[in-house]
Amino acid sequence: MSERKAAIRRHLDQTRAEVLAIASQLREDDWEKPVQGEGGKWTARQVLAHLAAAEIGQMSRIQRVLAGERYMPEGFNLDVWNERQIQKRENQRVEDILKDLEASRQALLQLLDSLSEEQLDIEGQHAIGAMMTVEQMFYHLGNHERDHAAELRRALE
Repeated sequence: MSERKAAIRRHLDQTRAEVLAIASQLREDDWEKPVQGEGGKWTARQVLAHLAAAEIGQMSRIQRVLAGERYMPEGFNLDVWNERQIQKRENQRVEDILKDLEASRQALLQLLDSLSEEQLDIEGQHAIGAMMTVEQMFYHLGNHERDHAAELRRALE
């Protein structure tokens, strides 16, 4: 594995560890506490569900960029997409969300391992609207987790 891919993996491992460390500290009644999320108020459980959905969505976006789809579909609205994903997971138990996070992370790391150095430099539009390389998309995913881990940490206070 190249040092570049190893650095991405370390970043993803570190940010996921932050999320899981905070999640392990939340008591059952903490999961329904309001936490500031994207586009409004989400509970701690909804933030975790958002992370699970977002990782799958970002992985799909990376695959589409690699397949030549440089731009997001016309009319795509990230806030609407996020809310739909939260609604789809509304009745999902925390334990099941955590299992989904583990499965999606394994799939993401397999994708990373399969990429060439040249593929990391392919550029496409991220769901937030910015143009990024595939490498930057991986880092953005970790930073996104870190931001939401901070929200979960505040829920403990």
